[in-house]
Amino acid sequence: MQVNHNTLSVLAINLSKASKDLSASHAKVSSGEKTAGSKMDIGGIRQSINLENEIKEITHSMANMQNLVSYTQSQHDALSQAGKILIRMNELAERSIDFTKATADRNTYDHEFLELAEQLDSINGMKFNGLDLFTDGPFSESKRQFIEVLQSQWLSAAEKVIEERLGITGNGNDTLKINVNENGSENYSISLTWNYADPLKADNRVDVASLNYEIYNYDLPISGPSGDSPFFFNDRLNAIMVTYAVMAENLYFNALANGDVNKGGNNSGGAEWFKSGVSDFVHGGDLFLEIFGGFNQSTINSIGSGDAPATSFQQRGSYYAAVRYLHQELKDQGHSLGVRDMLHWMSQQVKNGENSEASSIGAALQNFFGTGIYSDLNTANDEFINHYIGNALNDHNDPSNSFKIILGNFDTGAITGFDADGGAVIDHENAVPDSGNGYDPKSPEDQALSNFKLKWEKEGSLLTVPNPNGNSIIFEAANSITVDDKEHYNLKTVQSTRLTQELMKEWMDTLNEENGRVLANLNSLKNRLDNYQSTLTNYAPAMSRIRDTDFAEETTKLLKNEIKVQAAASILSKGQDTQFSIGQLLSGVGIQKKGQPKAAN
Repeated sequence: MQVNHNTLSVLAINLSKASKDLSASHAKVSSGEKTAGSKMDIGGIRQSINLENEIKEITHSMANMQNLVSYTQSQHDALSQAGKILIRMNELAERSIDFTKATADRNTYDHEFLELAEQLDSINGMKFNGLDLFTDGPFSESKRQFIEVLQSQWLSAAEKVIEERLGITGNGNDTLKINVNENGSENYSISLTWNYADPLKADNRVDVASLNYEIYNYDLPISGPSGDSPFFFNDRLNAIMVTYAVMAENLYFNALANGDVNKGGNNSGGAEWFKSGVSDFVHGGDLFLEIFGGFNQSTINSIGSGDAPATSFQQRGSYYAAVRYLHQELKDQGHSLGVRDMLHWMSQQVKNGENSEASSIGAALQNFFGTGIYSDLNTANDEFINHYIGNALNDHNDPSNSFKIILGNFDTGAITGFDADGGAVIDHENAVPDSGNGYDPKSPEDQALSNFKLKWEKEGSLLTVPNPNGNSIIFEAANSITVDDKEHYNLKTVQSTRLTQELMKEWMDTLNEENGRVLANLNSLKNRLDNYQSTLTNYAPAMSRIRDTDFAEETTKLLKNEIKVQAAASILSKGQDTQFSIGQLLSGVGIQKKGQPKAAN
């Protein structure tokens, strides 16, 4: 029997195949990976790459979270130290409030108190690798723009218009915290908070604490001062609140009617008609009358006692109209600046050291109209309210009387304007001017008010840890405690010590709340780290099953493939002749029949 010469090609192919199998076995055994070699598992490779990538992402996330754990632990340690400082400050306050202590003793306590306050400031300014430990969190672009408008124009314009039209300013001692809230559910846009040294006693050193903006109630974004035509309420709201702040600094604000804190029964001293009416007189309150009832007896009667805050826009309009009525009556008595003259006199009484009664509305009415009209200081405020209710509409309708509230024209009714004082027309846009001397916008600056110290929120970075599943962990910002207004909060007097003690209770509550937020962050991070570690633990055997070589199986295949290569090479070497017989090809290969011993070579 003869074999055709193309058998050599078949033998060569077999040798090549055996060599490739051997090479693949060598690669798998030497690398320890199933996917090595010429016969790769494409699906396994893809799966292993995806798993490896996810493992790397988790590992990086864990490293980032470990850094945040260190950051959070630093916050916790700092807040714990702040808590110890507050406890010591409270101990000093308890000693200082003792009436048997001499001034020298209080000065000693106050000195240590202020040093501890400086330590609180230092804690608030601590950093972790250049990152602030304590902030108010990241700001949205809308909030950032809103703050820039406040700093560049709104606040300074409000202060300027009050000084020009009322003739009073802040005293420069109060520190006003500006809070810009992006989230909430309040039904108002702006509010003012203040604290009294003793809520049950008349106070001429009211601490105007914060000015709060609920910007979710504004039409955002705010890019400039005049973006809310036709009435321009944004400017006017600022003027109203700053007017309250300025009056609080110049008057016995919680005993304004007659010097009695309990006037009206709400520990605010009554006379809310005067506070609200003057604040609206600055920008002009005709709009309240035009929209909500007009100027008629119903509106006039809605003033009630005038002691409580207005509960309707009609009542607020009546408060404003009462101040307009008072303004004209003062001018008719020869006091050409009207309410401005009265405010100046009352604030000067406070500066001269007069008590709350001698600096009240009742005392001012006696001073400007005489005791023949207002004989009793304690009831003078109420007598004026009754006089307004009984006579304002008749005087308004009397052609010979100078008191007029003209609605529907371009003038807002603001003090110094055309309707109230025969000056230039003050329209809605110029209720608080946006341009002109002292009103032009300027570069944003922290000290936007000249007669108040300001503290702004501290913007922080957005701290997140990317989640391999696509959801990021948002790290909630935390803040610390600072004593911003050391003019009010100190231990120099029994009065200031009491005010400080009241605030320290709030500071401790705030500190506990912030520390709780920090601990919640820490627990969240640790839980996520545990979850990631569990995931990595589960991924390890999965990766091994996909990628790692089964050495027992692969070494067997390696030996088998080595034999195949050697046999193929041997057979091919004996098939070099063009023709050969089967006997020649099989020479040297023993053949054993079943049941017979193999022949020895």
